[in-house]
Amino acid sequence: MFITPTSLSASLTIIVVLIELLMMAVMVLSLNCVTFFVLVMFLTDTVVTSIEQTEQKTAGFSTDFHRERRSYETRRNKNHSAGNLLKTLPAGHGAIFLTENSTTIVAQIGGTAKLPCVVRKFNNGVVSWIRKKDSPPTILTVGVGTYIADERFLVEHARHLQNWGLVIKHVKPEDAGLYECQVSSHPTTSIFLQLTVTEAVAEIIGAPDIHIRAGSFLRLVCTLRHSTEPPSYVFWYHEERMINHDPGISVAADRSSSVLQLDEADTSHNGNYTCYPSNAIPAYVNVHVLNATEEENPAAMLHANSSDISTALFISILLALFLNALIALDR
Repeated sequence: MFITPTSLSASLTIIVVLIELLMMAVMVLSLNCVTFFVLVMFLTDTVVTSIEQTEQKTAGFSTDFHRERRSYETRRNKNHSAGNLLKTLPAGHGAIFLTENSTTIVAQIGGTAKLPCVVRKFNNGVVSWIRKKDSPPTILTVGVGTYIADERFLVEHARHLQNWGLVIKHVKPEDAGLYECQVSSHPTTSIFLQLTVTEAVAEIIGAPDIHIRAGSFLRLVCTLRHSTEPPSYVFWYHEERMINHDPGISVAADRSSSVLQLDEADTSHNGNYTCYPSNAIPAYVNVHVLNATEEENPAAMLHANSSDISTALFISILLALFLNALIALDR
């Protein structure tokens, strides 16, 4: 038991008063020594017990008060901290971004690259795009404004979708690399996207040479490889002249191919044909229109060539046998 100075002083005062009362009782009642001693012990024990109970109540009140105070302060601190976390600390990329981290975007040279960055609604902070391959990294956009002096870069912001996409027009090979979409909350949070740049190439089926018979149907098919977007146009050239709208010629195109058709070909249609898409390397083919005679027929030419080869082979075998006979006679 711990007795405070205040309670000790009060106890001494009570004891002194009790002793004086006992002395008066001894004088008045003429008590003997044994009876006096017993009475003193009883009163002392009563006073001490009363003091202990008082101290316990006081200590209990103090303990409960401090415990309640600490509990209140703890709850207050926790609530305060939770509020700060909700306002300033994101719980990882998933809490801020809907776009996957380490996403790869493929765009072709001359085309348009679109790097998505879908962000959840946030109270404060600014979305910025940074090109990481530069040293130091280059800030491209801040908010909806372009930060660098290059009009090819801009932000495509769709408020209802919360998309802060980076758009790169007229893509160049040097645009390939790592890009960072950053939200300037506290602490700063980012995701990274990789831009891969390819070169689209046109290809004509059957190239480099196509043989057709005069009066037959000519059909040239031009396909695109490594293309990430359809071309704005596909021009067809015969030698140096564009023929998309020539009489008897039709051109049909879709997202990945263009088809040139000519109903009835003649020798005037001989020559080089070029498929020229707006955003791909062009392709070439040589068309040979042959008259419908046996000498000019590719199949007849192939048959004649085969006959010539067979005759030459037969003569070579006869010469070899003759030489072997001569050597045998000399021996």
